[in-house]
Amino acid sequence: MNMDATTQSRILEAGKAEFLAKGFEPASLRAIAKEAGVTTGAIYGYYPDKAALFGALVSEPAQQLRAFYLTVQQEFDALPPEVKARSMHDYSARSLEDFIGYIYEHFDAFKLVVSCSARTEYEHYIDSLIEVEVYYTQRYISAMREVGHDIPVIEEQMNHILSSAQYYGIFETVAHDMSKEKALQYIRTLYDFYSAGWDAILGLK
Repeated sequence: MNMDATTQSRILEAGKAEFLAKGFEPASLRAIAKEAGVTTGAIYGYYPDKAALFGALVSEPAQQLRAFYLTVQQEFDALPPEVKARSMHDYSARSLEDFIGYIYEHFDAFKLVVSCSARTEYEHYIDSLIEVEVYYTQRYISAMREVGHDIPVIEEQMNHILSSAQYYGIFETVAHDMSKEKALQYIRTLYDFYSAGWDAILGLK
């Protein structure tokens, strides 16, 4: 590793520690520079502002998780309706465990997103996932009607409320610093709760 890379690595580590301790807005570039053993000017040589430094810590994992999540939704959406009807729960449960696995491979980045991102572009990251969930849930409902299920009208607002409760619940594992093993246990229980609830609402029991 060359000197520039070593310096940048120290800045990133110091930035991560400062953001995790204080959140984005109260975090100080001066404190980050002191911890990294550099001047604030050296930080500006790598990152034009505090937001860019925060983004360097979270952008790739956040984008990759959203891309994975979108791919899962798109692949399931492309299945024939009758296949969706019989495979929804198994497919969703497996995908959710992979989702959690990725989060825990990049735990610090998602801790920053979940707990420290107020006043950054990542403040509404979970909401961006919920938007995807709402859209594809509506498409799943339409597919179930295609194969003959008499499903009541589910207003988009209700869909959004239920999806928000589920996905904010999922990220509580990060907010509460659960171990991966504890998180998986929590998520399986949460999934059982919401899948049974959706089945009851949609009349798919």
